[in-house]
Amino acid sequence: MTEPVVTQFNAALDAAVVRARRAAAQARETSAKFRRDTRTLAAAVRDGEARPNRDEATDEGLRRTATGFRTDHGLPVEELAPPPVATPGPQRTTGSGRRIPPPSDDDEDFSQERIMW
Repeated sequence: MTEPVVTQFNAALDAAVVRARRAAAQARETSAKFRRDTRTLAAAVRDGEARPNRDEATDEGLRRTATGFRTDHGLPVEELAPPPVATPGPQRTTGSGRRIPPPSDDDEDFSQERIMW
């Protein structure tokens, strides 16, 4: 009577091992593709073929944190060109010289200044 239970257990165990191996192989493939794409992008930036947009640049604090993490864990850290500096555009003003705040995506901004101007 214990043979069918053992057989079922072995079958379930084998199926679980197959699923785990399949998931691990898929994870390795995804990771390898991500690393390959990252390496290609870093090479393009290093060679000047690709320039990051101002909106795509990583915050300086996050860059320092990531560099520290990679250094602490013995991972390579590539020195890339600094991100482009944001140049502020001209400020919009009203006739009285007061600055008008830049438009926002917030549709529920009912502040007096937005209503008055």
